[in-house]
Amino acid sequence: MLKQTQGTIIISVFIAVIFFGLGYITSKSHKQLCPQTTNEQKGDFQAGWDAAKQRLSETGFMPMLDDIESMEIKTANGEVTAIEDNKITLKIFPLEPLADPELDNRIIEIDENTKVYQSVVKDQKEFQKELDEFRNKIHERINNPEGNTEPLTPPSGFIKQESSLTAIQVGQQITVTAEQDIKNLKQFKAIEIIIQSEAVEGATN
Repeated sequence: MLKQTQGTIIISVFIAVIFFGLGYITSKSHKQLCPQTTNEQKGDFQAGWDAAKQRLSETGFMPMLDDIESMEIKTANGEVTAIEDNKITLKIFPLEPLADPELDNRIIEIDENTKVYQSVVKDQKEFQKELDEFRNKIHERINNPEGNTEPLTPPSGFIKQESSLTAIQVGQQITVTAEQDIKNLKQFKAIEIIIQSEAVEGATN
């Protein structure tokens, strides 16, 4: 199932690139051969980008595209590329497959009210115990599907420990949470930042 999903994403992105190019060329064909201003160049790019998104949605290669675009997003993950005063430059993982590439880099505002945590690997014995309990609940649900219908949430292998703004460094992976929808915001204020832990050598599954 994972390989099939990955294949669908690759095909979708490939088709998006093709239709982006077609849209770009089409918009250019309506202009005379003369130097373009920066605004005109951005307009051509946006026209191609919009054409790609519309075409993908219509062809059904990405039937969830419209749902993703209408969804509120308040959390982003990425790498810290710069820190200056009360602003962090964050290169994020795209929030949606056809997100505007100009939004790949966000400016995160921070202040004394921003909560900062360090993601720390949980004690392996405790985590294993939680996993066993989770598996037991799944088996119970399978054997008695009409019983407890509350959603089951798998345990996390990490815990959050309070930290400080000074602990944030360039090159770190962080998760940023805001109060408002940040999907199309180049700059926004963070109410919470979680510094992700690096992989632990010798860790077992």
